[in-house]
Amino acid sequence: MKKPFLFTLVTLFALVLAACGNGSASSSGGSSTSGSADGSASTSPSNQKGVVTIGYQKGNTLNILKEHGNLDKALSEKGYKVEWKVFPTGTVLLEALNTNNIDFGHASDGNAVFMQAGGHPLNYVASESPYPEGVALVVKADSEIQSVNDLKGKTIGVTKGGNQHYLLLVALEKAGIAPNEVNIKFYKDAAEGLAAFTKGEFDVYGTWDPYLAIVENTVKTRTIVNGSGNSENRTFYFATKDLLDKKPEVVTTILQELQNADAWANENKQEISKILSTELGLDIAPLQKANDRRTFGVQQMDEAIIASQQKLADKFVDAGLLDAKINIKDAVHIDKSIIPSNIK
Repeated sequence: MKKPFLFTLVTLFALVLAACGNGSASSSGGSSTSGSADGSASTSPSNQKGVVTIGYQKGNTLNILKEHGNLDKALSEKGYKVEWKVFPTGTVLLEALNTNNIDFGHASDGNAVFMQAGGHPLNYVASESPYPEGVALVVKADSEIQSVNDLKGKTIGVTKGGNQHYLLLVALEKAGIAPNEVNIKFYKDAAEGLAAFTKGEFDVYGTWDPYLAIVENTVKTRTIVNGSGNSENRTFYFATKDLLDKKPEVVTTILQELQNADAWANENKQEISKILSTELGLDIAPLQKANDRRTFGVQQMDEAIIASQQKLADKFVDAGLLDAKINIKDAVHIDKSIIPSNIK
């Protein structure tokens, strides 16, 4: 690949990551579409019960909820004002939740187990729908690697403790290959990973949407394995204990409006791609590709979802990424009566 093309791709990824945050949270007063019909939510006689602060990462479902505006309106009618804070990563968001700087937010499966393993209290509230096709291990189209069985002795790039790292560990186990029979090389972010893969430092590149879709749209690749049948690739919703105990009606409203926004998103994926394109500073095409292979939705924290998350945590313990075993159930405190009727 010519150097100018590589430079363009890496620059693109760097811009995307910059759009997702600079290491600190920033605030937004809410969606421009929220509030009353004349856009005068800030002067409404409501919002007398206080502020509900929601943390989100750009490109995810809470970002869609913010832009859709239905939550701001619903909580305003109940006397609350919504404040939105954007975070660069799930880890930083969970730290803000742990210190009561936000009331509600989301983070990935891996972020959650590392936070719990670090002794920080978590309160799982619900899960996003699984997104297995949004994580994959890919190779260049001309690679000799055809399947997971060909990975012995190969160099595989993943983020440490990321969804692609988990996918790799599960895929290797199924193929009967020990982790020490491959060379796992960690990269810190999508821009660094793309550069290393393009320059041939990785034989196999583990990545996730929307970066997976960007790679597929710009580099000739072949998927060796994705999350289907291997990793549910979930994002979870969390709340502070104070919010759950003192304002359960707020949690109910957030989940209800999340599901409403997700239902709308499933019927309007082109519009969602446009919204996220603006938020992330990305072309629409890869975002459309990513959205087309996922289903938006909110799910209750049932036994099957808890077991799936426990499997991920146990796998990271086995791999030496976590020092001690954790029990996911210890962090699931949601009262079923809080779950709205539109979530199954």
